[in-house]
Amino acid sequence: MNEPCRVYWLTEAFYPPIVGGQELFVARVAQSLAERGHIVSVITRQSVPSAPPAETIGPVHVRRIAPAGILKGKGWRAVLPLLSFLARLTMLLVRDRNKFDVIIVSGVKIIPLVAVPICLIWRKRCILRLESFFELHEAVSAESLQTMHAASGRGIGAIAAAIRCCMIRRADYVIAISAEIRAQLLERGVAQSRIRQIPNAVDTGKFCPVSAATKQRLRAAFGLPSDRTVLIFSGRLSRAKGLPMLVEAWPALLQQYPELYLVIVGSGKLSFDDCEDSIREFVRLRQLQDSIQFAGESDRVHEYLQAADLFVFPTEYEGFSLALVEALACAMPVVVTAVGAAPDLIQHGRNGYLFPPKDPAAMLAVLRLALEQKPRWPQVGEAGRASAAPFDLRLVAERYSELCNEPVVR
Repeated sequence: MNEPCRVYWLTEAFYPPIVGGQELFVARVAQSLAERGHIVSVITRQSVPSAPPAETIGPVHVRRIAPAGILKGKGWRAVLPLLSFLARLTMLLVRDRNKFDVIIVSGVKIIPLVAVPICLIWRKRCILRLESFFELHEAVSAESLQTMHAASGRGIGAIAAAIRCCMIRRADYVIAISAEIRAQLLERGVAQSRIRQIPNAVDTGKFCPVSAATKQRLRAAFGLPSDRTVLIFSGRLSRAKGLPMLVEAWPALLQQYPELYLVIVGSGKLSFDDCEDSIREFVRLRQLQDSIQFAGESDRVHEYLQAADLFVFPTEYEGFSLALVEALACAMPVVVTAVGAAPDLIQHGRNGYLFPPKDPAAMLAVLRLALEQKPRWPQVGEAGRASAAPFDLRLVAERYSELCNEPVVR
């Protein structure tokens, strides 16, 4: 067991109240670090106005800094709120400089602009964790650029990218959650000795396969049909997750496979590209209610996965995709886009099925292939479960614990 240290984990969003893969990951690892004896505090932005400014969740103290509300995609309207957030964060970290030994930052968009200099000045350890491949390519999100004057938006983006790159190179350690991100960091001049490739994690004790009897019991509890092939999507109901493409292709799939049933687990209420209302309207107009169920936001995602037969995730891009690993851990065959960690994890036809993003025809072709191979699903699911083993929460949390105590040579 390493010596305990005082950790401040900084993130733009946190669970609760935000329910997303990255938010859940931070919550799980922060708690695991605390259970290993570290003193862990999470500092985040008050994304949801009703969320309390401070609370203790298990062994982790959480503080939320104003301003409240979702800022992604707001363009110029986000500038002042973000500057306000950074100013408040700076004051907090300066005031608390004797209360932490190490700062871990989730996401490299804006928080490193404050965290890295403060750690350098007061000789604290600073660990940056990239959440997405696109963080290195979009200093200003594409959604925000659409609301800004193109030339000025690109100019600000170029300046922000240069500063951010400098901050990344000055951090003590940078965590890459995939080989793709690691390669991009090396390309941008980050020293190899400072990069640690540590994946996202799931609780493989919770996300696990269940017996046929338990599967039927869960189906009855969730109102799912016992005699149909149940496909599941779990995640944010956003356009970037490819959900509209899946729902719009559903009638064509039903024509060939009328026994199919789709359960959609998640909500779009906090997504800047929320598509929940539009896909619900599509289902209503096409009278698909008998084959599609909206389960809403749930803290029982693992049980929905255990109740289903096939996981479908047509996302356009991912930094990693916890949803994919959760499904693999439940020994489910998966049909997913070849983005994020999927190309590294999935061997097409062995432990899942891959198709290119934003390609409805390819998605339908691969779904049909998977459905034709239904007798092989137990073997595919077993191989998927084995491929999820390195992402067990206990293993990943231990690597974070070791990194918090790893000596730094500046």
